Amino acid sequence: MNDLNESNDINVKWYVIQSKPRDEYRVETHLINQEIEIFLPLLETHQYCSGKMVKRIKPLFPNYLFARLDLKFHYYKVKWTRGVSKILGTGDGPVPISEKVVQTIREKVGKDNLVKLEEEWKEGDIVQITSGPFKELTGIFQKRVSDKGRVRILLSLIGVDIPVQISQWQIRKAA
Repeated sequence: MNDLNESNDINVKWYVIQSKPRDEYRVETHLINQEIEIFLPLLETHQYCSGKMVKRIKPLFPNYLFARLDLKFHYYKVKWTRGVSKILGTGDGPVPISEKVVQTIREKVGKDNLVKLEEEWKEGDIVQITSGPFKELTGIFQKRVSDKGRVRILLSLIGVDIPVQISQWQIRKAA
């Protein structure tokens, strides 16, 4: 019996599961109920909704999650799980991904189980505003104002540099 368990450990690998649109949580729940190890990396995003900045938790890779499984035993269980579209692979079948990929993403997960992908801006970086009344304008990053995500940038309007404080979620580095 031990030999069977050891061979199972060798055959257990990480695969990428493609879910149907917005069904990642359903797939996660069903696969956990089947005692399959799942990793669904989540990301905190901010977006405007009715004029207010709203925090949203979304999957880092929409419609995809990672599952650690032995294809010999779990292939059909996973393939026919409600919400699953397919297990990614080639025409020859599912292809495992490196353990290192999952480990690297897990290292970026914070205490709140969310992946941290904060951009680090330096003083003088050119940034573009992505939302709000100054959308599409470019400015110069000056400094972080608070731990809650407020930053100060200099906008050049009518030939004058004007300091503006906005949410860090409203800017990105200009290309």
